Amino acid sequence: MSGSSLSRFILITCISLISFFPINILLPSFPALSAKFDTPSADVTLSISLFTLVFSISQLIAGPLSDKWGRKEVLIGCITLSILGAMGCALATDYLTFLLFRSVQAIGCGFFVLGHALVEDLFAEQDRARVRLYYMTLSGSFVALSPLIGSWLQTTFDWQGSFYGFALMAAGMLIHAFCILSSKSASPHRAPVSIIGTLKAVAANRDFLRYWWIAALVFACYFALISVTPLIFMDALKLSEYQYALVLMVYGVAYLLGGVAASHLQKHMPLSRQINIGLGLLCLAGALLTLILIWDAITTVTLLIPMLVSALAVTLVRPAAISAAMLLFSNSAGTAASAGNSIMFFTAAVSSAALAQAGDHLVLTIALSFIGLSLWGLVTNRRTGRD
Repeated sequence: MSGSSLSRFILITCISLISFFPINILLPSFPALSAKFDTPSADVTLSISLFTLVFSISQLIAGPLSDKWGRKEVLIGCITLSILGAMGCALATDYLTFLLFRSVQAIGCGFFVLGHALVEDLFAEQDRARVRLYYMTLSGSFVALSPLIGSWLQTTFDWQGSFYGFALMAAGMLIHAFCILSSKSASPHRAPVSIIGTLKAVAANRDFLRYWWIAALVFACYFALISVTPLIFMDALKLSEYQYALVLMVYGVAYLLGGVAASHLQKHMPLSRQINIGLGLLCLAGALLTLILIWDAITTVTLLIPMLVSALAVTLVRPAAISAAMLLFSNSAGTAASAGNSIMFFTAAVSSAALAQAGDHLVLTIALSFIGLSLWGLVTNRRTGRD
């Protein structure tokens, strides 16, 4: 990569990293939040679902506005709003106020959608799938590794530490974006189409919806598993915050290695076949998890095995499916990405909220969802390009 390309790649990667920061970095602080606001752990888990729901809606707004007003303008405005939300959370004295500012932070984090749009704007078509794979692998690894950082922040600064850390990182990214992006830096080949017209075209394109639905299915499995890991490892298996963070660190390394494997496969097979392989691995992860439950062999090590297989599955499927979808609407990347991301995160929010209510059947529900959603994805992928 040239110096300018590397700087752009760093910005896009940071957009993805920091958007997930408010979700996963907070996981080790669940017990502290529960104690601080005198709220059950399950309700604190639901706050993650609330954040994700608002986050998904905000992307539906940020993407089209960036097509109309420019990536730089919308990105800087959203980052500023997210910083205000994070500081409000850190200063909250009751749970209702905390949830209010979490929603403000989630609205600001809608800038996540601009990462996909900027890939379309700033890189040549032949490089986009590779760039998207690299930055999504790095962001996925960070998502898994972030609880280790969260554990340190929790120990050092209490639960407010993750919000202070977010605000600091967001301020740095704001300066970076201000320096390297030009004003009204929307797609250089933007078509003169209205936002409403583009949304109608997106909604009418079945292959676009199918590819994003596949991405949504695997992301729902990934997000649901990550969001309930505190309940599994800390509440049920009684791991300490540090031990829990180490478990997810192993998961993050597997996610990174999965990205390396996906990069290799991308050079030797079409995206549709890569998607099928990943979905097959996700089904395998669900089957392994089911067998662990049947044999009553639930330990940290045995649970890690299907988690690692699922990490590889997600790194194979999600970048490939999103790249295939975005190629269909490169000229209106902001609006297209916002529609697709909203599908993905709304699905993740609903699924994680449902899983949080599974009670004693939580792990079994996760296992069956891996199997069912992967099969759904395989059927959907088979139908792409046929009408």
